[in-house]
Amino acid sequence: MTELAEGMEVTPSIRLKRRLGAGGMGSVWIADHSALRTEVVVKFLADRLAEDPTSQARFAREASAAAQVKSPHVVQMLDHGVTAGGHPYIVMELLEGRDLAQEIRRRNLEPHEVGHVVEHVALALGRAHARGIVHRDIKPNNIFLCDMGTPLPFVKLLDFGIAREGEQNLTSTGQLIGTPAFMSPEQLSGKPVDAQSDLWSLAVVALKALTGQNPYERPTIPETMGAVVHGDVPVPSKLLPGLPAGVDAWFARACAHDPKRRFSGATELSEALWAALGMPRAVVSSPSASSGPLPPPAATTVSITPSEPVTEGTLRSTVDQPPRKSTIEGWSSPGTNRTRFAVAAAIAVVLVLGLALAMGAWTTTGVPRLGSALGGVARQSLELGARARRAAEPQAPSLPTTPSASAKPSVKKPGVGRPRTKEDDDLGF
Repeated sequence: MTELAEGMEVTPSIRLKRRLGAGGMGSVWIADHSALRTEVVVKFLADRLAEDPTSQARFAREASAAAQVKSPHVVQMLDHGVTAGGHPYIVMELLEGRDLAQEIRRRNLEPHEVGHVVEHVALALGRAHARGIVHRDIKPNNIFLCDMGTPLPFVKLLDFGIAREGEQNLTSTGQLIGTPAFMSPEQLSGKPVDAQSDLWSLAVVALKALTGQNPYERPTIPETMGAVVHGDVPVPSKLLPGLPAGVDAWFARACAHDPKRRFSGATELSEALWAALGMPRAVVSSPSASSGPLPPPAATTVSITPSEPVTEGTLRSTVDQPPRKSTIEGWSSPGTNRTRFAVAAAIAVVLVLGLALAMGAWTTTGVPRLGSALGGVARQSLELGARARRAAEPQAPSLPTTPSASAKPSVKKPGVGRPRTKEDDDLGF
């Protein structure tokens, strides 16, 4: 194999620029994408693993699984393949910001920040689980806080390298892959895992972000595994006094040893956390929300809409209103129908009155006067009908000379990027 180096061509459009870091599983580089005129991240599988079919399959699956989720809360995959020199690679978007592990090392997150992170990750997991994809490596290093220039970051889930799709499993019997302190009891026990395992891990991530501690962590891997599989479920308020009692109940359910006792899905997990925190999700979760003080906690549980929120950075920006239904083509609104009915009624009344007058004229003066009367009535009816039709026709609205006060300027999504500098963990392996 040729050695990776600055200036090396990955594809005709992608050329390596600088290395971010390297570890036992491979390396990560910044590269220029000439066709897109932007920088991207290129991830390479280590040379020693490039000849191993299982490692190759797992590496390729990282790209395919993330692409299948089709969520704005999952890092975007741009390409994957093998270079002319024999190096398996994945090309992905370059994110700007920091991963959650870096942020936790700096400080404990505020409760509303944790609720926001959990909600965004839950949106990604909900899409993945619906497609039969279990991530299996939910941890702070794989959760990225994208800097969007807003009070709260846009959160993306990274690294589907050990994800399981359907019944496919690329790990050997007895092989442990993941981070033990964030792995569910069933995963550490070697049992089959499903979506409940990811939710267990996300709850432990939330506890770590809130308190700065993961009570399952021990000095050695066997001790950590024993704490997860056989230990008691931690009580968050004992780690951080002042947390609402509802958070303790939420964590006890989210991390129950029996998966059947946990939340049924990612949406329920996220909504229950907002309710346990006593905060309305709609106020604090959107990245475009005001950076001012948060509202006081609600006294009771919060009713939350289960649909995905429309936020800056998502693929949805507008909601189309459905057109009004019509029963007769051309009569499209109740107002127009009422107006046209009134016109028709008026014409009918005039015709009836005219006919009555004409009959009177027949009896007194004969045919000549009848013809004159009918002609006059017809002219009056036509003039009245024309005036009524003109009044009923819709008038073109006048264009405003100044922008509407409620109109919002379009928001250009800033570039996104993701530098990772620590070996293995920070490289996304």
